[in-house]
Amino acid sequence: MAVAIFSAPLYNLTMLSYLHAYHAGNHADILKHIVLSEVIRYMEKKDKPFTFFDTHSGSGLYKVEDERAQKTGEINSGILKLSEADLSVMEDLPAVKDYLSYVNEYLKKGEYPGSPYIEADLLRKDDSLMLSELHTAESENLKSNMHRKSREKEGCCHIGVHKRNGFEMLESMTPPVTKRGAVLIDPSYEETSDYSDVADAVLRAFKKWNGGVFMVWYPLLSYRMSTIENMVERITEGVHLISPNTDVNDFRLCVSDADSHEETSLSETSTPRLYGSGMLVVNTPWTLPDTMKKALPVLEELLKVS
Repeated sequence: MAVAIFSAPLYNLTMLSYLHAYHAGNHADILKHIVLSEVIRYMEKKDKPFTFFDTHSGSGLYKVEDERAQKTGEINSGILKLSEADLSVMEDLPAVKDYLSYVNEYLKKGEYPGSPYIEADLLRKDDSLMLSELHTAESENLKSNMHRKSREKEGCCHIGVHKRNGFEMLESMTPPVTKRGAVLIDPSYEETSDYSDVADAVLRAFKKWNGGVFMVWYPLLSYRMSTIENMVERITEGVHLISPNTDVNDFRLCVSDADSHEETSLSETSTPRLYGSGMLVVNTPWTLPDTMKKALPVLEELLKVS
């Protein structure tokens, strides 16, 4: 399956300093990718194609020994730490076991799959994957990595790679032709405006496409909690104004105490830059709350920072 490449006018050029390679495989990725995988598997229970949007895709694939990953050490206290855990504690956690089994195949090759790779691996040949990445270097890496995936996977889904603002892509391409679909939104949140931009993007898209599953990842940062809670509340209340019976769930994974958390630079690795993260899910699959209720306490214990 060929990968379609698209370009669009550039936006928000001042917000392109973030590189996920510093943080790939950390505790936040673990939460994000387990929820992501479960949502896709749930949607595939129906034999009907769907469209998946990933608004801030990054490179799609990362090297475990990349100097950026080693500089922060977040991958070591994240997925590498989890991969060494006793599997017996996960007997009743198929979502975590499935995720680890999948990721371990990449870790054996010294790689860690980002969300676009997970999506491409899980989606079926009639499904569509729309990826957006604005950072020039990341966009080029994403194109290369998705070409590789399309060659390696027989029956790969339809993949489109857009070098454009992810929020703009979501607004312009929803609702998708297939009607069924989901979206992952996870910007860097380097700018305070990202929080309001996320809420705006979700509510604009949901107003047109209230049958879609929306997943919003967000960081837990002590000094920005009022802004974070405002975003979560605004999305939840806005969604219910549009469609009162929509299920909205908020899943949070905390690896350290919020009261002791301090923002640190990339050169400081004694404490995590985030004390945790959250996934807000709109139109939540009915199986997901119970899955996460069981998984989160175990993940918190395995990944906690003393």
